[in-house]
Amino acid sequence: MVNKVYNSCKDFLRKYPKTIAWNVKRHAKVVDQHINDDEVVLFTFAGQKDTNWTMPFYTTIIVFTNKRMLLGRKRSFGRYFYTSITPDMLNDFEIRTNILFGVVEIDTVKEHFTIGCLDKRSLSKIEDALSKYLVDEKLKYLKNSKGSK
Repeated sequence: MVNKVYNSCKDFLRKYPKTIAWNVKRHAKVVDQHINDDEVVLFTFAGQKDTNWTMPFYTTIIVFTNKRMLLGRKRSFGRYFYTSITPDMLNDFEIRTNILFGVVEIDTVKEHFTIGCLDKRSLSKIEDALSKYLVDEKLKYLKNSKGSK
């Protein structure tokens, strides 16, 4: 699966070369460790988990699967950060630009994630993927929760 996550992210970075992302293969491995066999990767992108473009050392891989959203970042000495967000925990998102880059803010019930240093041209693709993901997964979640009652 790491090849699928890595290749998907590499394709994103090839299409949007102004995005700042480092060591993508290492970060993709973090996400790969946690993807279940029955999950399908729908969309992947990378950016900095911070809006400060002068410190581009927080590259994070964001993966939408058919069951959840995953965020992964590899650190040194075997450490890593990993977050799994189920559709019921997602609230909304915001897209904005600054002088050089684009920023995506994802709001969940418990946290607020900011992914910055994105190529401005990538924002419409990310917005499309994120909107579709939110709507589709929320509808599935609501359908399943109503069907189980």
